[in-house]
Amino acid sequence: MSKTKIAISGIGAVGGFYGGLLAARYKNSEKTEVYFISRGENLQKIKENGLEIKNTFLTIRANPKLATDNPVEIGPVDYLFCCTKSYDLEENIAQLAPVIGPDTIIIPLLNGVDISERIQKILPNNEVWKGCVYIGSRLVKPGRVEKFTMKERLYFGSKDGNKARQQTLREILSNARIQSINPENIDFEIWKKFFMISTVATITSYFNETIDNIIENHIDLLITLGYELKSVAESKGIHFPDNYVFTSIDSQKMMPNHSTTSMHSDFQRGNRTEVETLTGYVVRTAQEAGIKVPTYQFMYRGLTEFPYPKRID
Repeated sequence: MSKTKIAISGIGAVGGFYGGLLAARYKNSEKTEVYFISRGENLQKIKENGLEIKNTFLTIRANPKLATDNPVEIGPVDYLFCCTKSYDLEENIAQLAPVIGPDTIIIPLLNGVDISERIQKILPNNEVWKGCVYIGSRLVKPGRVEKFTMKERLYFGSKDGNKARQQTLREILSNARIQSINPENIDFEIWKKFFMISTVATITSYFNETIDNIIENHIDLLITLGYELKSVAESKGIHFPDNYVFTSIDSQKMMPNHSTTSMHSDFQRGNRTEVETLTGYVVRTAQEAGIKVPTYQFMYRGLTEFPYPKRID
């Protein structure tokens, strides 16, 4: 019987955590092989010492079947998890061509609601499922990932995808002690995650302030962004409860003081950001649907047309 081959592209906070748990569980397995696709110093450390994953109270060391920056060395796989940033998506998929065979299923674990559609355009003949995660984790240094939240959840699925293969993947993940959920309505779960991050990523980046400062100083604009995004979601057939804007903000109030978003951090560091995925997407979709989102438009313009950092006093 042939082995199930799983590749994880992007061994950072998300790919490193989940890939690490899979690699540790299926080391020397007769049924499942796990491969890492990484680069630079992170790859070198993994090759030398494996990948360390600090999971709440336990630290484990994981060694995949192979860690490489050359997908040719892996060959076609059964499941490919894409865990890079969304701004690298098209380039990343092109580089991954050697691991994508006719039966490869692609599962992106990226921020954004149009990620799977973007991949499907590139790979029209492959199954591309949808996925998202709720986790607090960081690549604290090359070769080491730390999870700093007690809970984590991984959602994946496809309304029209192969149900048997979805169940197989669910079993593989569960056996690695990964909290995975394969819901009937994966689109709603993707939009829930997007709702949580788009508004806050946009406003923390625009004002260059942490989440707690945003709630204290700009709660009215955060609420306005929420209602604008809710109207865009409804135009796509996603219907949230009437009070969802406020329940979403309540969940942000539970974040530790001085927490911020990854997009805000990327702006501060001068790195590439996910502004087109998290903010620009809302503006473009609203325009297509004839919906007014003036607050999103204003902040999107500020984030894309003017030097960073910016602060409105």
